[in-house]
Amino acid sequence: MAIRFRLRPTALLIACVLACTPAALDTTQARRDISSRLDAYTAAARAVDADASAAFFTDRGTLFEPGIPPIVTRDSIRAFIRSFPGVIVDSAMARADTIDVFGSTAYVWGTYHERLRFKGQPPSVQSGRFVMEWLKEADGVWRLHRYYRVPLPPNWRP
Repeated sequence: MAIRFRLRPTALLIACVLACTPAALDTTQARRDISSRLDAYTAAARAVDADASAAFFTDRGTLFEPGIPPIVTRDSIRAFIRSFPGVIVDSAMARADTIDVFGSTAYVWGTYHERLRFKGQPPSVQSGRFVMEWLKEADGVWRLHRYYRVPLPPNWRP
């Protein structure tokens, strides 16, 4: 015996109203804002702009780079980026696969790929996965609080 359900106009209207609640709209807007911030952060990183890149982090933000201790605080992140004078970024991309928003905290899961050149060294090609924890601070701006990069084998490409 087959059971059939009929969606009545009233039920459809209720479903639409529930899906379009202010919380759902806020989450959608937060995802847009964070995606835009990720694009701007990637542009600053591509330009090797230490001040602009560090400004995306909270005061106690942490950058987790493979093979080195965590870099904690916005000022330390700025100093770390400045420690690469003369680096040339041939390409850099970061793509968000998923953005999960929980109030004023969001997690971005994605992939990255970059090709860098340091004077006197062969090009450095790095690809992998990342996760970012973003916090919406009191001024209403989403900032990076924790940024983890996990490299994958050289032949892996997002």
